[in-house]
Formats: sequence, C-alpha cells, structure tokens
Amino acid sequence: MKLSNLLGVLIIVFALHSCTGKDPVKNTKKIAALNRALVEDQSSVGIAFGIEVDSITPLNKVFGFANYESKESLNPNSKFRIASITKPFTATAILQLIESNQLAFDDKLTMFFPDFPNGDHITIYHLLSHTSGIPNWWNGEMPKIEPENFPMCPKPHQYLQQMKKTELFEPGTFFSYSNTGYVLLGEIIEIISKIKYEVYLEQNIFLPAGMTNTEMEYIESPKENWVKGYVKGNSKKDDTKEVFSKPDGYHMPFSAGGLRSTTEDLLLFLNALESGKLISKNMFAKMTSYSTLKNGAPVHESLYAHNGEAMSFPSNLKKFGYGLGFQIIENFGQKVVSHGGDIAGFNSVLMYIPHNNVKLAILANTENGILSKLKKIEKLAISIEPY
Repeated sequence: MKLSNLLGVLIIVFALHSCTGKDPVKNTKKIAALNRALVEDQSSVGIAFGIEVDSITPLNKVFGFANYESKESLNPNSKFRIASITKPFTATAILQLIESNQLAFDDKLTMFFPDFPNGDHITIYHLLSHTSGIPNWWNGEMPKIEPENFPMCPKPHQYLQQMKKTELFEPGTFFSYSNTGYVLLGEIIEIISKIKYEVYLEQNIFLPAGMTNTEMEYIESPKENWVKGYVKGNSKKDDTKEVFSKPDGYHMPFSAGGLRSTTEDLLLFLNALESGKLISKNMFAKMTSYSTLKNGAPVHESLYAHNGEAMSFPSNLKKFGYGLGFQIIENFGQKVVSHGGDIAGFNSVLMYIPHNNVKLAILANTENGILSKLKKIEKLAISIEPY
C-alpha cells in the first residue's frame, strides 16, 4: 500500500486527533521520513520499515540499496538478516510445545542433555528468560574441537557442555542475556518435534501466520532477494575508501539469530501472536510480561553485572528486562515489548506497544544503521494516541 493511500485512510479514521502531537497520520509520516533519512545521511546502505497502527492496513516501505556495489535497489521482498529477532520465533515454538503438553516450563536441561554442567538445576523457563546463568559461548571458552560452522552443526550442545565456563550464577537469581540458551532451545525443538528447527518454524509459525519471506540462512546456499550487509567506513580487512565496506566476520547463530525476513512478515508474526493464532492469548500475555526470578521478583530488578560493571541506559528507558522471548522495557513512560538484532552487516528492531497497539519493524543492512534515529522513532510511535 502506498504511503499516500495509507495516510488518506488514517486521516479519515483519526480526524479527531489531527490537531495533537499524538496524531497517527503525522507521526507515521515523520517515522517514514526518519527512516528515509537513515539512507540519505548514509547511516545505512538500505532500510526497510513497516508500521501498523491498531487495525489500519500496515505500511511497509524500503529505501536505498540491497547491494551497495551494484546499486541494486531494495524491494518489498528483500530479506534482511534479523539476528536476535529470531529469538521470539524460537520462544514461540517452545511455548507451542508447552501448550501441547510435549514440554513443561520446569523440565530440566538434563532431560535432553544428560551431561550438561548444572543441567539438573536449569529449566526451560530459565533458558527462555535468560536466567540460566549460562554465558554466551564466545565468553565460555569453547573447546578446540569446535566446528567452523558452529552452532549450525549437528548437536551443538556437545560443544557447549565442554565450555570451561558454564555458570555465571545460580539459575534463577539474575538476568543475563544468553545466546547459548537459545541455541539449546533450538536443539530441544528438534529433539521433541523430530524435524529440523527451520522445518518446525515453517510448518507451525510461518505458514499459519501467512509469512512467505522468512527463512533460515545457510551461507553456502544464498537465496533470491537476500540483502548484502555492510559496516560504515572501512573494515579492518578493507583498505579502500568507500563509505561502506564488508563486515569482518560472518556467522549463522542458528536458533539464537539465524533467520532472514522482511518487515511485512515480521508484522504478520506479531499479529498472529496477538490474535491467538500461534499460541493462546493467555500464553502471549505471559510471553510479554516480565519473567520472574526464584525469589518472585521481576528480572529487571536483578541484572547481572558482568565484570562488576552495571548496565546503563538512556534516560527514557526504565525497568529493562525480559519476558519469554521478548525484551520488556518502560520507554518514555509506556510499556514496550520489543527485540533488537545486531549481527555482521545488519541491525534490526521489532516493537509492539500495547497501550496504543502500534507495531513497528525496522531492518538495516548496515551495522548500527538504525541507532542514530531510533530514539526519535520510538518517541513518535509511543506517543501515538490510542482510540
């Protein structure tokens, strides 16, 4: 749908708000302009963004290039690496298995991986909520036998359980973001369903949600409409003087961050979750509420301090925490459910704002490509007045 057409519809529906700073028409137009500016000011080679205001038809737009060298333009089907926005999909699959009584929140890790250190104290709930205490594998000192394609290799747990460091804290006592936990969840999905992770997602999430442009990335088999990723300026391996260059590293983090998608598909995913099409509405409410620690406190009250350094946030952000697959935060005074994604060559944001039912997806094919305008975009989206 063209921007002009959408704005025409919004003007009719939201006429009563047209004189306020919370007008969906004006704010949507400003958000579109800010996304375009990310390309114009060379923050990113290309940008795709999508926004849906309550039940109004979603707006999806693309700006810039899928390939900087060839100047191939982005199109609505251009697939970006969404990095950690993969985690809500992994969590949804796990919650489906729980609702079908094939899995339980309190199932222990040792049910699936008997030799995993401290696995008899780590539960599915801990993995979902990042309260397991398992560090990211690049901080855990992986064994020398780690395959080059880890964690896309068969049975990644076999290498994770050989890390020298497997426990940051007692499970359930702190929140500490763990990609390792979500790799283990992906393998658990395969064990229970007896099919590959991406096949499970295709059958149980993508198809029911109407998503036709989302897939797992395997670097050895690039697909049509795959967008190329970049870094701003010169990378360590590139001595040219181009504005953008190739990222230094490239890896596929499986169920912790291995999907490619479009803004249209991501909005379809949020709508399918909210409507109860993928999991029950009660489970979605649990997914998008703060998870709790063993003492009953919400996770935002106990963020693990790596190396003794407490996390710091901009003044507009309060109560940073996590639900079951989504980040939960108070942003400009309102609850926001979201997930970000950062990976070699790409930057992504997916956001659901319950109080005004705004859904927003932004994908950039440049590292940190969204950050310079993100706070302004968030403020505009959050301030849209519900009706």
